[in-house]
Amino acid sequence: MLTTIERAAIDGHRQSGNAVPPAQKDTDEAAIYLGIRLLMEAGQLVRESRATAAKAGVTIKEDGSPATNIEEQIESRLRKWILSLDSEVVVVGEETGGTLPANGTAIAIDPIDGTRAFLAETETYSTTLALIRDRKTILGLVSNPATGEIAYATATGDSRLIRLALFGEPDEAYTLGAPASQESPLLVNVHPSRNAHNVVNALYGAWERGDIAMVRSPGGSPAWALVEAARGHFVYANLWSSRAAEAFDLAAGNLIVQRAGGAVNDLDGKPIDALRHSGPFVAGLDAGKVARLAELLRAGMGSKRSSSS
Repeated sequence: MLTTIERAAIDGHRQSGNAVPPAQKDTDEAAIYLGIRLLMEAGQLVRESRATAAKAGVTIKEDGSPATNIEEQIESRLRKWILSLDSEVVVVGEETGGTLPANGTAIAIDPIDGTRAFLAETETYSTTLALIRDRKTILGLVSNPATGEIAYATATGDSRLIRLALFGEPDEAYTLGAPASQESPLLVNVHPSRNAHNVVNALYGAWERGDIAMVRSPGGSPAWALVEAARGHFVYANLWSSRAAEAFDLAAGNLIVQRAGGAVNDLDGKPIDALRHSGPFVAGLDAGKVARLAELLRAGMGSKRSSSS
């Protein structure tokens, strides 16, 4: 069931701003309202641009990943809206830059996380937004424009998943968390990587032996894969690079998993610092499954991990 603030934010978007946000801006409800509104705005722009994205200009960044003109346009529009509400907030964007401050309030945005998936017209890309205060994530939101879903969590509240109506069915929402029964097989979602062949072979070997029940690797947005981990079905593995994460990469998804009762750990079982993490990580709601998958990854990486650690 939708909460009052979720309903207000959805109606506010659909009624072109007629819904009134909470009067006090420095509250969780006000932040949730603004976050949902921003992601619904971005989602509409993403969906409108799907047919023309490849024609709008695609460039390749230094890390080899693609970027589109549409992403910069969406991010610039969100940045302008945010700064019109609070000129003192620092906006850190994947496309238009910015530096996360040591103190104060910042909003980190990635308009399309998983650009290759977006260009390939699959459904595993996302838009991410993290509200960060004094380098602590206090609100994280991840939306999937293809499916019409928005997941979010505050640092002190539940993780929630909103499913927006796309075909006339009612909007709905529910709290994310571990299912009543944890007696379920280990399902693995491993992020694609050109350096992951040993790990993937190890996982498929474990599947063949019956140690795990399934391996999938759809790729796309790591942030959305973290939301999938927060649903409680799949445990997510990402080898991540030696490049430190940016604020818009993992912060939102990490908070959603944590507030759902799960963990995002490195291969030694330590919680990651989502604002600057580098190297492999595993995410899921079941601690035992997270530990088992980490063990499989360590075995698959073998001497390569030892030489780089």
